[in-house]
Amino acid sequence: MAEAQKKALIAQLALQRAELSNSRQDLQTELSLSRQVQKSVRSHPKRWLIGSALAALSLSLALRRKKIIYTHLNKRRGLINRSLRLTLGLVRPALTTYAIKAAKDYAEKRLGPLPDNSMLGDPSQK
Repeated sequence: MAEAQKKALIAQLALQRAELSNSRQDLQTELSLSRQVQKSVRSHPKRWLIGSALAALSLSLALRRKKIIYTHLNKRRGLINRSLRLTLGLVRPALTTYAIKAAKDYAEKRLGPLPDNSMLGDPSQK
């Protein structure tokens, strides 16, 4: 008779262990963070959408760059300054040609005759 009670107790203990193991697994899945977030998103989608939009907006505002304002570009230039810039812009090609010719003449005086070079204003070599 003791043997039958022992087997019954062992069977009852195994059944209780299985129930405890199942309830532990259910409790773990129920308390997991990802599971709770999924349930919350499914039950309150509008709240999550508004919250995510506000979080994205606040993050984008927090990480934006500071604007750099160049004040010297907004100055109004006077008549003399504008006419001087226009004149120099129109005269620049003539001044460049004159500077190249003067440099070539100076180099010829110091170093002797230079070979023809189309980059220095001579006719191109074809």
